[in-house]
This record gives sequence, C-alpha cells and structure tokens, in this order.
Amino acid sequence: MKALQLQAIGHVALVEAPQPTIRDDELLIRTGASTICTSDLNDIRENPFAIRLPCIMGHEAAGTVVAVGKAITGFAIGDRVATHPVHPCGRCANCQRGWGHLCAAMEHFGINRQGTFAEYFPARVDRARHVPDKVPFPVAALAEPVSVCLEALAQANLPPKSKLLILGDGPFGVLIARLAVGLGPDKVVLAGRHDFRLALATGAVPINLKKEVDPLARLQAEVGGAGYDAAILAVGSAQAVRDGLALLRPKGRFVVFSALPGETPVDLFHVHLRELEIVGACSDQDRLDEAIVRLADRSLRLEELVTHTFPIEAYDQALALAATGRDEAMKVAFVFA
Repeated sequence: MKALQLQAIGHVALVEAPQPTIRDDELLIRTGASTICTSDLNDIRENPFAIRLPCIMGHEAAGTVVAVGKAITGFAIGDRVATHPVHPCGRCANCQRGWGHLCAAMEHFGINRQGTFAEYFPARVDRARHVPDKVPFPVAALAEPVSVCLEALAQANLPPKSKLLILGDGPFGVLIARLAVGLGPDKVVLAGRHDFRLALATGAVPINLKKEVDPLARLQAEVGGAGYDAAILAVGSAQAVRDGLALLRPKGRFVVFSALPGETPVDLFHVHLRELEIVGACSDQDRLDEAIVRLADRSLRLEELVTHTFPIEAYDQALALAATGRDEAMKVAFVFA
C-alpha cells in the first residue's frame, strides 16, 4: 500500500509499505480521508515526541472496514467508521482512575502505532465508531479534533450567560468557537490574525489583533470591561497566555489547550489576587460518542472547515498548504479512492 512516512526530521517520503495485519480486537480500515493536524507538522519540523523513525504519519482518519478481528462483534466489512488515535492501555493507574486519555502507556496513531496517512490502517475496536452515510469521510476524519475541542470546552466549565474568549484562529480555535456557540453562552470572541480563518468562526465575534492599535483594550471592550468567564489558549504563544490571564474576570478560568514549547512566565501574583484558575486540556476524556453526534449536526456545517483535499501523491503540496496557507486554508485532508 501507499503510505506517507516520516524518515528523518524535515524529511517525509511516499513509500510502498506492507498492508497491515490485525489482532483479534482490531479492525482493518481502508482509509477514506485523513486530515493534517498541526501536530503532524510539528513532528516533521522537530519530532517533539521522539517518534522512532521511520514511521507512517497521521492520526485523524475515517474509512471503511475491510477486515474484522475474530473477537469483535458489532462491526462488519463495509461499515463506515471514524477513529480516535489514542489507544489507552487500560491497566495503568490513570486508566484505572478513568483517565484513559492521560494513559501512561498509551499507543497513538503516528507515534507508536501505524499512522493514517496510508491506504489502510488498523484500529482497536474500542477506538472506532460507526458514522452515518450522510457524513463524508473528510468530515468524519474530524472525530478526534471535535473530541478534543469538546474537552477544552468542558475544562472551561462555562457558567450560564458566560463570556468566552478563544485565543488563536487556527483549525482548533475555529472549531472550538463553532462548538461553543452551540452551548448558548452570551458571547464567544475569537481573537486571531487572519481574516480568512476568523470568517469561518460562525456565530462568534471575530477580532483581528493585527488590525487593533490596542488589542487588549479592544478585547476587553467587547465584554464591557468586566472580563471573560473563561479563555481557551488555542495558539502556542506565551504572549497569548499573558493576554488571556489579564482578560479574565476574578475567579475566571484559563484553559491551556495548545502546547507551549519551553518555559512560559506567568504572573502568579495576579493569579493569586483574582483567584484565577489555570487548567490543562489534553486529548479528551471519553468524548468520542458525543463527537460523532456533532459530526452529523448539519447546523455546524463542519464540511466548510475542510477547505482542501489532495491525493496522497500530492503530499508536498498538501503539507505546505497546511503549514503556510493561513489566508486560504483551514483543514487540509488526504483523500483516498
């Protein structure tokens, strides 16, 4: 089969790889679509998770079942499925606490399990869900992105009539904004730097920070100077951390969704004075079923967020667009015949 392999930092190649075999508790899936994530681009650039190379990349995917493990019921050849990349071990202390998304020994597509930028990939059956025929594969491949965005919103713990600030207009920031609007807060504000992407945050108030003389004052004015109930960090920026904390009301909550490289200075004096809360949002705690429901919600119009599709043979063009096309692209997907 054709597969996109990370062979060294900065170097990917399209290779012929053996079609995977499956264990008794696994499905073999013919890939319908696999979307490119920011973390895939980070893996190419610097391999922050120390992936043992070479490795087939990709982790956001959906497709058609072509083989079913002997121990599996409830799935059949021909079923359309979406998958989740995180495969908890089920045995470690975190898994025993119900925190499989924080598993100490997890397997993950594109890290220590075969990735999904390939014509076929295996998935453990508990990490797969049926998707309706009306959901196209590029949208179904967003199952895990939707899951983790739902986790970020859950960690924000929004009160009734809340005001939410999302920092960062990348694919996850825009997706969080769309999902948040459906929760019915008084106001959702998305702060970013690209008009094209901000315009995709349907229902949110878009603010282009590059066009503001005083961005903090503009964001604060949007809520009458009272501060936001919660802010979600959807961009890897230390300045965004400082701004987000400064814009919270007393007892507001700051959700660290995007990973930040290196050390990030935080003014803990003001965290103390205003009793702010800082929480993480990493992967998701069993939100895949809810995500499948959202994928089928026509009011979300998630197909608008997959702006470009490419065959795997055009990987150079696809990866370049995903990395640099902030004024013309949102999610970029590989699609397979």
